[in-house]
Amino acid sequence: MMSNFRFLLFVWALMPGVSFGQHAVATYRMPIDDWGILISPSEPGERYYESDGRGMREPNIYKVGDTYYLFYDGAATHEGHQPGDTDAENHLWRTHLAKSKDLKNWERLGPKLKCGVDDDPQGAEKGYKDFWSASSAWLYYDRDTKYWYAYYLGADGAAPVGDDVGTPAVYYSSCLAKAETKGPKGIEGEWKQINREPGKEKSVLFYKGTNGTFPQGITVPGPVIVNPKWQGKKDTANLKYMMFATCGANIAIVRSNDLEAVQDWDGDPNPQGWRVDKPILGPLIEIPGGFAGVPASWERIPNDRQNKTAPENANYYFDPVSGYHFLFTNQFNQSYNATDCNVVYWTKDVDHWDDRNSAVVVDAKCTKDGWATGAIGFPSVLRVDDETLLLVYDAIKGNSIGHTPRHIGYGYWKIPKFDETGKPVSAVLNK
Repeated sequence: MMSNFRFLLFVWALMPGVSFGQHAVATYRMPIDDWGILISPSEPGERYYESDGRGMREPNIYKVGDTYYLFYDGAATHEGHQPGDTDAENHLWRTHLAKSKDLKNWERLGPKLKCGVDDDPQGAEKGYKDFWSASSAWLYYDRDTKYWYAYYLGADGAAPVGDDVGTPAVYYSSCLAKAETKGPKGIEGEWKQINREPGKEKSVLFYKGTNGTFPQGITVPGPVIVNPKWQGKKDTANLKYMMFATCGANIAIVRSNDLEAVQDWDGDPNPQGWRVDKPILGPLIEIPGGFAGVPASWERIPNDRQNKTAPENANYYFDPVSGYHFLFTNQFNQSYNATDCNVVYWTKDVDHWDDRNSAVVVDAKCTKDGWATGAIGFPSVLRVDDETLLLVYDAIKGNSIGHTPRHIGYGYWKIPKFDETGKPVSAVLNK
């Protein structure tokens, strides 16, 4: 089985020689009221210990009726795991689901998306881009067809050694799954992963920018919304759906009229599929000469952006009261070369964003009793009322910056009010 294994010597967030800057890029501080840990990895002897016992990260939270649904990546383990274990196949990350009525008592439903290696040992040769990981799932419910869609990260590499063994490694691709059951309750699965269909083994949502400048090895999906500027089926100027995806070290808008559009990862961009626009947030990065197979065609960071961070893993919220759109992302800290905070951006025009309109919402300064002072990442939000959002995130207890063992934290964020100049009245400057 491991003859199919391929590992490039980095996870892109930790590429040597690339500095992403300090999170002082955020102009303001508007921290959450942190309530600590929401849910932790399973303990030995519990049903899903071997499935998520090494860590939980990259949470996305949804609510259907009176039930909360938490999708998260679970890191597999086994009783004999030791640091330095090279058995990556037993330690892969998969999308899991847990549900709760009260955010306190959680029922774990186990893995919901399979790695390609789970279904077919020859999947790598067939082109499965999720051969070593099916993780980081963003969900969208189509009220017309009554189906849930999961847009997820597929990785065809995984770390073979160390405490982070099994962690997804580039190349990253954007993959699609569709619920097999119609209706809101279809969120519980089962799910059909589109690249398991004959003839679609190499299918991804998108692979590179229309101008070819985005790195082809780092295309991660994100939240999907209906384009606020779309005027209906006769609108030829605007595509119906927008996705806020991670392309390289940037957040970019990706557009489509078809929620199920896919293309071959090694084919030309499909004009009928998802189309990548220019980035809206984040410095573009160039690696001279390329790195580990990644093309050297990334655009260079402008000089005035050299010390700023690179955002990834966006989640979206629109506030109907103020009319502002919000994007929540995690950020890299140059000192750690890892994520250490979450930042929110806001705008009135969903197509145009300014990173000066930004605030830190989660970092070591605000976690309850200082429970997490190292790696902090992946914010997801859910409306509580007109003034408040529930925000969940992943973090490690203490000051470690590794990928395991992470827990899911949570807190509550007050939606800001803005003055006539667009300045948030409740914010303080980030110093």
